[in-house]
Amino acid sequence: MNPIKVLLADDNQESLEMMKYFISDLPDFQIVGQCENGDELVENVMVMKPDLVLTDIKMPKKNGVKAIRECLSFRPKVKVIFITGFDEFAVEAFDIAAVDYMVKPIERIRLLQSLDKAKKLIYLEQGKTESRFPEVNRDVLPLREGKCTLFIPICDIYFIEKTGKRCLIYTNTDVYETNEMIGRIGTRLNGDFFRAHRSYIINLQKITQIKQQNETFIAYFKDFDKHAGISKLKINELRERISI
Repeated sequence: MNPIKVLLADDNQESLEMMKYFISDLPDFQIVGQCENGDELVENVMVMKPDLVLTDIKMPKKNGVKAIRECLSFRPKVKVIFITGFDEFAVEAFDIAAVDYMVKPIERIRLLQSLDKAKKLIYLEQGKTESRFPEVNRDVLPLREGKCTLFIPICDIYFIEKTGKRCLIYTNTDVYETNEMIGRIGTRLNGDFFRAHRSYIINLQKITQIKQQNETFIAYFKDFDKHAGISKLKINELRERISI
């Protein structure tokens, strides 16, 4: 199934990088372009034909709301999530049927919720069935390994590491290898797990210590000799999750 094509628009480079960081490993989404003002937004929608636009509102040349109104005139089914530093445009945004309206700073969990809402709307319009969103057994992780499917107890997993084109799943007894993408694996885990780095998903219930090491942080686990990396961009969110 083809991924949802996403266009990003924001005149703040840091915000663009943050959105790209959060979205880049989600298997159901593909970033097809980015732009920094309203005129570029209209031009990119016309050329790239995205399914979903994530846009700021206060941008040079033309604000995001006006740009999206123009886009809807020639691409009426495009979905939009507004991400802005201001909340006074909310009524106008929802007046043009925005999927969501988020106030900066961007929070990963909040963004994923918005993306999931947009995905369901887009698939519904494309005639996809609700089976595209199956109920997931959060007690085990189904994992493809060659021609077999393994069912790994979630509670046994310490962390998952992306290394090259493969992922390693570290448990209390074994290390499993798979060609599945780390983002896809993450969608099948429960709320105990946290994407701490582009290359690591960690089990928050098993962390015993976090140490800073140069520009990154290291997570250590109970009775386990392996450790996982934590990005400096994610450390504050992780600390909020585990209340430290």
